[in-house]
Parts: sequence; structure tokens; C-alpha cells
Amino acid sequence: MTIKSYPFLLWLDQSLAYVSNETELTEMCHYSGPDEGICIYRDGQYLTRSGEAIAPLSADALTRLVQQTLVQEGQCCVSKLSECSVEDAFTLLENIR
Repeated sequence: MTIKSYPFLLWLDQSLAYVSNETELTEMCHYSGPDEGICIYRDGQYLTRSGEAIAPLSADALTRLVQQTLVQEGQCCVSKLSECSVEDAFTLLENIR
């Protein structure tokens, strides 16, 4: 598994998680395969866990994914969240940890 740096957002099973260290990554990926999941970095780069670059999500798709994750975490009023950038996603998900 190739990780560029911490923290990053892990896109796994249609949800996002803020990952700040290797221990958290190991816990989150316990039941997934070594190539499952996409790492999203603050600079907007999207990489597979094996380090392969992939196309980024559209702002609309990222927003829906952030909304879904926030709902799963018990947050309300997520429909008020408008178009979300990668930086916005980092801020929102870091704050619910």
C-alpha cells in the first residue's frame, strides 16, 4: 500500500473518512482488500491505495458523498451543504471526528 502523506480522506464503500495516521487506516481497511479505497489529498489528488492516480470526482459527486457521510455520522441539515471542494470536505470531516 502506497500512502503519499497523512492526513487524507479515504473513499471506501460509498463513504468518506478522515485518516490522520497509519493506525486509523489499518482499522478502517481491516475488512477491505489491499486495493480497495481511494485516497483524496488536500491538493486535490486522487490516488488508489496502491498509488495509481485516478480522475477526481466532480464537485457535485464529492458534495453528495460528503453529505452521505455526514448523515451516517448523525449530522443534520446536510441538504444545506452546497457545492463542496476538497478543502471543504477535509474541514467538515475533520470536525466530526
